[in-house]
Amino acid sequence: MGLGVLIKDIAVKMFAIFCIFCLVLAGMPVLPVSAQEAAYPLIYGKRPETGRPVLELWMDVEEYAVRSGDCLWDIAESLWGDGRMYVELWEQNKDLIANPNLIYPGMTLKAAGKGYIIRKEAKGGAQMGQYSMDTPGGWTVGVISSGDAYANYAFSGDGISCIACLIQDKRQETAEDVQDWERAAEKIKKYAEENYPGAVSDLSFEHYRMANEEEVYLYSFTYGVDLENYQMDGEFSCRVCVGMKLTEHIQAQFVGYATKYDIESCVRYVTASFEEHTDGYDLDEFSVNDSNMAISPEMPWSMDGMFNSFAWIDKFFTALIERVAGIEPEKSPKENLMDKMTRTGK
Repeated sequence: MGLGVLIKDIAVKMFAIFCIFCLVLAGMPVLPVSAQEAAYPLIYGKRPETGRPVLELWMDVEEYAVRSGDCLWDIAESLWGDGRMYVELWEQNKDLIANPNLIYPGMTLKAAGKGYIIRKEAKGGAQMGQYSMDTPGGWTVGVISSGDAYANYAFSGDGISCIACLIQDKRQETAEDVQDWERAAEKIKKYAEENYPGAVSDLSFEHYRMANEEEVYLYSFTYGVDLENYQMDGEFSCRVCVGMKLTEHIQAQFVGYATKYDIESCVRYVTASFEEHTDGYDLDEFSVNDSNMAISPEMPWSMDGMFNSFAWIDKFFTALIERVAGIEPEKSPKENLMDKMTRTGK
């Protein structure tokens, strides 16, 4: 399955993104990541009463050591962002708690929260035959590129908001990488600290299981650049969220970035909505690698089966900022040789 037929607005879309980037830089010397209402919120507690389909995500079981002054409401709010879930917390720990108004320091509670995402765009998703995922409302599909960094299948929203997609056959090393997500998170954190100090901050991690036992993994971070290094005033920063879902035969990865959009809830939604469709296919020959989908360049790092989002984001935005600053990109040896031959006539 080729991508060329699906993508028609490549040049227009990239030019629009770049122009908006330039205008933002010119008009605002400092670009903080804005806190906005979640586009696709994870709703805790009771299943939403809606006529739309709903995605159900289970969080990992956590242990919580009760401290002096704690109450179930405060604990539920701390763990899940919603104090009303204290009832669910009580239900999960009735072997310890007879009265929900009486808990004591030293108790160790078990907590496994469940959240729901309303599928607002389920009928308008990207249907690719062997798989599908929901497209954020109002977003378009195209190619994005900056310098040597590109993605040939990406969802683009208003302003600088984008999710690059990478759908591949499931790899054994990927499953091994994320089998212990806490350990994986430590490896990812260490890699970011060692390779992108000062540029990457506010790193956070999420892990969910879905009703069909499929796994959803996410990590988010802020990418920031001091523009003084490019002879410009102020700073540039954006929020980045990386999602991955492992189905029986496929690994779907999504790299999203935005300056003024809640990219975390959007990437979580797209990732959770991903589904494989194997009916009618010979599973011995089932493959999605022939779609030619790519995010490039792919740089080696500590997680063999996952895409290196840190290196890609850094290359993507460094090239954009250098273009705004009027800095000529460094030429390859081949390009230098061609220039020399042009000048000398040889």
